[in-house]
Amino acid sequence: MPDKTAYLSVYDKTGLEDFARGLEELGFEIYASGSTFKLLAEAGIEAEEVRYTPPVPAAVLRALSGRFPCVSENGVELPAFYVVAANLYPIANIVGQEEFAIEELASYLDQSNSAVLRAAARDFDKVITVSSPVDYGPVLRALKEAGGLEPEIKKQLAARAWQCLAAYDATVAQYLAEPGNLLNDEVVLSLKKVTDLAYGENRHQKAAFYALSGARPRGLNAAKILSGGELNLNHYLDLDTAFELAMEFAEAVCVISKHDRPTGLCAAGTQAECLRGALKADPAGAVGGTAAFNRQLDAETARQLAGAFIESVVAPGFSPEALKLLRAKDGLHVLALAAPVLSPHEVEIRSVAGGLLIEAKDNTLFSAEPACVTRRKPSDAELRSLRLAWKAVKYAKTYAVVMAEGGAVSAVSAAESSTYDAVRGAVWKLRDKRTILPGPGPLVMAADAALPLKTLQAALAAGVTAVIQPGGWQDDADCAELCDSKNAAMLFAGIRHFRH
Repeated sequence: MPDKTAYLSVYDKTGLEDFARGLEELGFEIYASGSTFKLLAEAGIEAEEVRYTPPVPAAVLRALSGRFPCVSENGVELPAFYVVAANLYPIANIVGQEEFAIEELASYLDQSNSAVLRAAARDFDKVITVSSPVDYGPVLRALKEAGGLEPEIKKQLAARAWQCLAAYDATVAQYLAEPGNLLNDEVVLSLKKVTDLAYGENRHQKAAFYALSGARPRGLNAAKILSGGELNLNHYLDLDTAFELAMEFAEAVCVISKHDRPTGLCAAGTQAECLRGALKADPAGAVGGTAAFNRQLDAETARQLAGAFIESVVAPGFSPEALKLLRAKDGLHVLALAAPVLSPHEVEIRSVAGGLLIEAKDNTLFSAEPACVTRRKPSDAELRSLRLAWKAVKYAKTYAVVMAEGGAVSAVSAAESSTYDAVRGAVWKLRDKRTILPGPGPLVMAADAALPLKTLQAALAAGVTAVIQPGGWQDDADCAELCDSKNAAMLFAGIRHFRH
């Protein structure tokens, strides 16, 4: 083993005293700086104080990298160190605070220990680099039992140090950069774990929820889990879809989603009516789903939820009685989440083999007022249903169609290989349900893709009286002519909402 020398300079003092005592018992000469030296002195641990003026002098860095000895500013002779323990000021916690101002950033940046870690981790074959208190115990055991660390372990410790430095630098870069810079030629992301998840899409898959390091909590990262215990990945996907769709509405609404797509939606006079209407859209599809509301949940609605097979419920808040009722239901996840503040620079990130795909988030409902391309304009009732269906289809998987009547979705058919199959699926669901319940009418349809003539024929034959679609297909003129011949109304939204 090289000379038993250690340099300690840490912001997080967790476990430091025990680590230093362990090194002392093994015969190490300990050197320390700043508040670390002060703590060791107060604990009665013998250490030499190292003083230098940031940035760290090159000579000191050479000693920290296990290369050459030098002399510190206060005249202390520094050996070539074998163990270097350092960690950084928690900049992510600071910049994530509401009251933090950009003018304060320079005062919090940790120049010294960043340089210390880089110097030590650079020459990991010579230096044991310890960047986290969780490694104190294993390092001490290896020094005690084997007299040193295997080269592979030293390499792993150095990798952790570089990851720590990379996350630190990326957090600062993210804070200073415009959010839209995620589409630059080079993208730096630092992610901090919010929580481990029960499992991923399937029980054999591990999963965790991460947020941008240093970002102020928003969206599901700001949700408060009030009941029901840990969530899995599927819960988060459903919560995200249901709550974002619910927040598209100004009026009271309930959205039910499952497998990351809406299955039911209803806007009505009361929350209880909203829930009943959303459940009716697809009773089988709602089983095990997530219900989202855009108002504080009341007791009457909570009583209804207690009798439904819903796995999760999310709302901006809950009345005391409603929360009591929901907490009494075994296995129900209850989350409170304030309305998110949308940024025009938000992005969607997806993993593919060999890399990531990044795109701007689809936050635009209409690029302009939809154009009526038929002789008959939609009635007020049809127009209300068309807008509701258009919001719902934006969150369904492509190809998708949504049929709606009044203030409620009647059928959702999504993730089909063609719009024709999507319409046939919606019609089948509609007819299956209407054998029990008559429709209030008029029946309208929203499609997330431009419609071929054959697809529109199937929709009108099923009783659809008004349609909203993106337009922009070779059959546009024929579709408008067909609607005119059937006295149906059709709007071209001029924008599509594919979602894969």
